[in-house]
Amino acid sequence: MKIESAARPAEETFPISVRDDLQDVDLAVSTSGLGRRFGSRWVVRELDLAVPLGSVTALLGRNGVGKSTTIQLLLGLLPPSAGSVEVLGLDPQRARHRLFAEVGYVSERRELLDDLDVRGLADVVAEVHGQRFDPDRFEELRKRYDLDPKARGKVLSKGQRARLLLALTLAANPRLLVLDEPTSGLDVLVRDDFLAGIAEFAADETRAVLLSSHLIEDVGRICDRAIVLRGEAPAIQGDVEDLRRSCQRYLVRLSGVIEPHTPIPLPSGACVLERDPRALTVIATGAAEHVEAALDAALPVAGIEHQPASLREAFACLTAGQGASA
Repeated sequence: MKIESAARPAEETFPISVRDDLQDVDLAVSTSGLGRRFGSRWVVRELDLAVPLGSVTALLGRNGVGKSTTIQLLLGLLPPSAGSVEVLGLDPQRARHRLFAEVGYVSERRELLDDLDVRGLADVVAEVHGQRFDPDRFEELRKRYDLDPKARGKVLSKGQRARLLLALTLAANPRLLVLDEPTSGLDVLVRDDFLAGIAEFAADETRAVLLSSHLIEDVGRICDRAIVLRGEAPAIQGDVEDLRRSCQRYLVRLSGVIEPHTPIPLPSGACVLERDPRALTVIATGAAEHVEAALDAALPVAGIEHQPASLREAFACLTAGQGASA
């Protein structure tokens, strides 16, 4: 679906060295200049993203940056205000019913038809997905997850609902699995079941997973790619490990004391992770020698040590505003 593009906001300087070339890769999802506004407010703006087949891609970003809106645009649940989107070769607005036969979707709300029992819910999903739905596979998963076939949706616990939705989705054999905060609020054992099911699904390279999550530990366990939404700044995308390696952690020991509310001049692409009167922990992108030189010029530095950032620290840095606390 092609719509007149919105004006692109001014780009910030962001020295990140991630390179991401997907020109020769088959894509499950692609967008160009995708945008959605509500009234005069753009929630998603000029978004270019790609989800390759054979990948587990994380959709990351701080609260309110438009992750759920992006997913609704990809599924045809919202029409775009600008740009184009293609999912499994289809326009989500014009071919929504065809698309839903090949897409599995689990939202954070974990909605079920509460008056139907487990078997009845399986019948509904089978009707939507037709021959793609594998009843034997569903029965195998139902038993694995210890789900009573006669239990109605309204009596299932949060964990049981999550396991049931996963079983229904996997039995439908979708080509694309879209998950919006699927493990939020789940206990450790249910999260492990869920992540194991996703990994099992993704082993087939003709499929793809797009996973929105704020649980960075989950992303590190099962995702090989990430798309980082940053509000009006251009999204960053690439291999998870490349994104992590694009950031370094710097322990900056100070020769003087910085008062708690004193602004700290930081180089571009840097943010403060921890702040003490005589020390700072800074996460930054860019070459280490350039970052250290910029820190030394801006602060009363007594010494600097640096080491690789964790995935959580890299996410904090990549989504923080210039000079912000992560």
